Amino acid sequence: MNKFLSLAAVSAICLTPMMAKPFIIDKSHSSVGFQVEHMLISKVNGEFDNFEGTLDIDPKTKKINKLEGQISISSIDTKNKKRDAHLNANDFFDSGKFQKATFKMTKQEGDKIYGDLTIKNITKPVIWELEINGPVTNPNTKKQLMALDIEGKINRKDFQVGESTPNSLVSDEVKVKIQIEASE
Repeated sequence: MNKFLSLAAVSAICLTPMMAKPFIIDKSHSSVGFQVEHMLISKVNGEFDNFEGTLDIDPKTKKINKLEGQISISSIDTKNKKRDAHLNANDFFDSGKFQKATFKMTKQEGDKIYGDLTIKNITKPVIWELEINGPVTNPNTKKQLMALDIEGKINRKDFQVGESTPNSLVSDEVKVKIQIEASE
């Protein structure tokens, strides 16, 4: 009996990662956004309109096995074309040379995800807050849906973004907010 229980326990542990499955990110219900302070008194929000990613999650345990994403820097949208052009210029993102930014999760611990963020070919570790919602079944497609809210902060100067722009003009701290809806 003990051998059977031991074998069952080992099988359960080995099969657990196989329970996770890839989910397809629904870009129309997802966003990759950020917020900075301007002149120490107001906030400017922006998003990257062109992004893609991979999510492999177990809907029952809400354990993420894989979360990766990338954004197209030139798709930045702060609702001001002149500002967007400046953010794409050499002194900020230099999107002509550095076209993509990437994130790759390294681990999940409860409501935190750890990962590597790469901007301008500079990779730094980040720890972000995570909220997972779902699964729910879409009544139209009968597929399971999952949602992730990811929030964190980075220092733009760690990635050499706008190094000559003082914190008093544009905050060094950038709040990151990623919302993902995905279906099986």
